Amino acid sequence: MAEEKYNVTIPDTDHWRKMVKCQAACPVQTDARAYVTAIARGDLETGYKIAHDPNPLSTICGRICGAPCEKACRRGSVGPDREPVAIRPLKRVLTERYGPEAAQHLPGRMGSSDESIPAIPSNGMTYPGLGAEKIFSTARWSRENLQALAATPKRKIGRVAVIGAGPSSLAAAHDLAVLGHKVTIFEAGPKLGGMVRYGVPVYRIDQQAMDLEIQSILDLGVEVKYNTSLGKDITLGKLRRDFDAVYLGLGLMQGRWLNVEGATLDGVMTAVDLLLNYNLGYKVKLGKRVLVVGGGDVAMDAARTALRLGQVTAEQQSAMRDTVAREEEESDAVHEALDVARTALRLGVADVKMIALESWEELPASRFEVEEALEEGIQIFPRFGPSKILGKDGKVTGLEVIDVASVFDENRRFNPKFKPGTERVWECDTIILAIGQSADLAALGGEEGVRISPRGLVEINQETGQTSAPNVFAGGDVAYGPRLIINAVRDGHIAALGIEQCIQGRSLETTVVTEWTDLPKHQMPRDWTKLARTHVPGLPVDRRTGVSVIELGYSAGQAVEQGARCLECSVNTVFDGAKCILCNGCVDVCPWNCLKIVRLDEMAGDAKLVQVVKNMVAQQPASASVAAMIKDDATCTRCALCAKRCPTGAITMEAFRFKEVLSYQ
Repeated sequence: MAEEKYNVTIPDTDHWRKMVKCQAACPVQTDARAYVTAIARGDLETGYKIAHDPNPLSTICGRICGAPCEKACRRGSVGPDREPVAIRPLKRVLTERYGPEAAQHLPGRMGSSDESIPAIPSNGMTYPGLGAEKIFSTARWSRENLQALAATPKRKIGRVAVIGAGPSSLAAAHDLAVLGHKVTIFEAGPKLGGMVRYGVPVYRIDQQAMDLEIQSILDLGVEVKYNTSLGKDITLGKLRRDFDAVYLGLGLMQGRWLNVEGATLDGVMTAVDLLLNYNLGYKVKLGKRVLVVGGGDVAMDAARTALRLGQVTAEQQSAMRDTVAREEEESDAVHEALDVARTALRLGVADVKMIALESWEELPASRFEVEEALEEGIQIFPRFGPSKILGKDGKVTGLEVIDVASVFDENRRFNPKFKPGTERVWECDTIILAIGQSADLAALGGEEGVRISPRGLVEINQETGQTSAPNVFAGGDVAYGPRLIINAVRDGHIAALGIEQCIQGRSLETTVVTEWTDLPKHQMPRDWTKLARTHVPGLPVDRRTGVSVIELGYSAGQAVEQGARCLECSVNTVFDGAKCILCNGCVDVCPWNCLKIVRLDEMAGDAKLVQVVKNMVAQQPASASVAAMIKDDATCTRCALCAKRCPTGAITMEAFRFKEVLSYQ
């Protein structure tokens, strides 16, 4: 049997970037590590600047982002609790104190910019010699890059039409305005925000905070045309003639329907319609028994919204007067619903059940969404599928469900299989379908040149956001289907740079600049691996009524402690082989067993490894015994014990930073 070898990779810039897993996982490349450690040092103002730099919707994302950074966080595999750093709620701590909403005294806030920030522990993370401009790594759509491009002599200033006002449109409008272009948003409704406004339940996000963040983008000089629908009030053809470029940020405002018997009965609705009507303040009658079909976050939102509609009396429901598509009446209805919900007692909970094809382990919804739904009394039934909708006199009376045998095939593709003979009927008054969304592309008017994919989405060049039409760009859900808000923000960034290239008639190139800084005094906080993630404070279950925002956020003190849990993955152990005496001290002291001295013939790798070994051997006397130090970067917690133990100074702790710089070709 062949002897097993260690698979060794020679690290390069891409390797060091990928080691900062939170940043690598973030679609807009937010250096979460940097703002989390800034919080740990008590420097919340710098933390906000870092969090906001690549994300003009940081206030919104601090409240409802799906947080792919947390899913990637290495802290989730270290320590007794094996929980990732609370990156998303820590961002909220920053925006509440230094974001657009900081000057307002919003309900439910846990602190303010003048509160006392806990003292930095004497053994905390310190970065001597690192100025503010060097403590984080920036993406190519950083504000610094955009402003540098805007200052380039003899640039053309263009006029850009943005259709829709969801996250991708707002991000694109922000970047284009910073670049100096004249931007006009055409929004079909009376308010901005897109599906964040109309598709996210108001109990999950503070509407006032969202308004203030959107206004900060408009304050850059962005013009808005409200109540202006594409295909009805304006046409794509006319916009293409009147503007230098058009960005399509249409949301998926239509819910998908089940292709089963009874789908057209009265009492069947989509989750999108429920959330849209609820957020607009329209009166929604669901009856006493509700079944929600679907296992994603939208299904959770629909189920929890249905529960809230069962928390008020008929008289209180009637107080939520009907609204029309005008800003004043919509605002009145929202405040009226808020007043009713806050004064109502929980007189009874609607019977809300949810079925999902997936098992508990396969549910695509975020874990905290599932936990909060269960806390509030939602009954979740995994491994059930809808078979037939039953009714009487044109009205829903029940749903026939069937057991699920499997959801995915051997290649992990979605391919549900059911168990014949397991059908049963669950009685209900309303069925809410949360099985997907689609866009109304008829609004494009069949404009020649804009191709639509077989999935019913606008085809784009993913590098620039450009459609098959020369001056038409697109992003967000209309180009990719339903995804996270932060993905939509990235789409807006990419399209804005694509539009910039279109207007200037020349390409942009990205150069990556790296920098390493020695940290001779680097140390992690005391017992940092034992610090547990604490639950974000929120309203008690018995106070979660109506539109009351549930999550209250961390206090500054809690945030500092939570920030100290970060493993600081951009700090690395750097070895100088010329100084190493093979004493094995670093290997012995490492508590994570991530270091090992091995013979050259025990390693396997690519051509780069072969060349490095060849060069190393060539520098040694013929009689010398040559070995290699290998390290498991994924296991290392940056404790610096190896550097402290090394008697020759062969090991240093160094901070890695990178900057993506944009320039015209």
